[in-house]
Amino acid sequence: MAAIIDRTWIDRKLDNGFDREDLEAILRATPAEAEELFSAARRVRDEIFGRKAFIRAVIEFANTCRCSCIYCGMRTENADAVRFTLEPDEIVAIARRALDNGIRTFFLQAAESEEYNADWLTSVIGRISSMGMMVLLCVGVHRPEDLDMWYEAGARKFILKHETADAALFAEMKPGFTLSDRIEWLRILKEHRYEIGSGPLLGLPGQTVESLVDDLILLKELDVEMSSVSVFLPAKGTPLEGYPVGDVDLALRFIAAMRLYLKDTLIPATSTFERLMEGGQLRCFDAGANVITVNMTPPRLRDDYELYSDRFYVGLDHARKTIRDAGLQETTEAELLEL
Repeated sequence: MAAIIDRTWIDRKLDNGFDREDLEAILRATPAEAEELFSAARRVRDEIFGRKAFIRAVIEFANTCRCSCIYCGMRTENADAVRFTLEPDEIVAIARRALDNGIRTFFLQAAESEEYNADWLTSVIGRISSMGMMVLLCVGVHRPEDLDMWYEAGARKFILKHETADAALFAEMKPGFTLSDRIEWLRILKEHRYEIGSGPLLGLPGQTVESLVDDLILLKELDVEMSSVSVFLPAKGTPLEGYPVGDVDLALRFIAAMRLYLKDTLIPATSTFERLMEGGQLRCFDAGANVITVNMTPPRLRDDYELYSDRFYVGLDHARKTIRDAGLQETTEAELLEL
């Protein structure tokens, strides 16, 4: 008999724990049940963090990639992609502008490449960290010794999306790579003192609700400090260009599941939600999110960082309005986590 998801059921599971069947029930919830889940997710978030959220800034500083992920417009086989690497002085100047606007967390993101070497990135991290900003990296897999250099320079957090916990689907989506290696690298990041973030790309062809449950369980096993979900949107010039977009309502239920199951993780309202649904990022906050990321990649280049086509770019005014409309107070990451 299928579970009836109401406040009593949710409170009981919060006390006693969620098993696989419970997580699947959440992901398959009806619209009415989803509203109960969202309400509970907000309660859990507010009990842990207070009615607060923070803004971080991202700069996508390089788009040359050695990977062949079949969903990504920056895949190495895409000969039409215009490749770039920003100069350090421009990156640091943009970080300063973020700081001047009250943002204290700076997110350095790039495709997986040796176009920028470890020493180059170490210098950039050190210059930004010396401003008093928290530095978050999302640069793919590099050498363990590079991780130590970057940590000593001031980086403390690292996002590496596992994309899917289905090993066969992972191998299909990311030719030449394995899920087991991806998971091992997330564990290596922990060993090198980083707080880690991960999560799936929801809506990949062949993905199932059962494998999304595996995603949730993997995030729990990895003890992530940050968890996220992005909705699949096709990129031009890729093998998946003609495939349908992911289910944004299922993705909102996934956010609620992360909040209820993982509880104290930082969960961003990603731009894919706003791209697919007007007010989509506000809906993420209503489902338990507590972070939003402002894109500060220079406008002349940001369309070349093609995670998906026709991207939505989050601006500062939009981010602040979304937090206000969610009934939350803007804070910094350090204040939210009481560091």
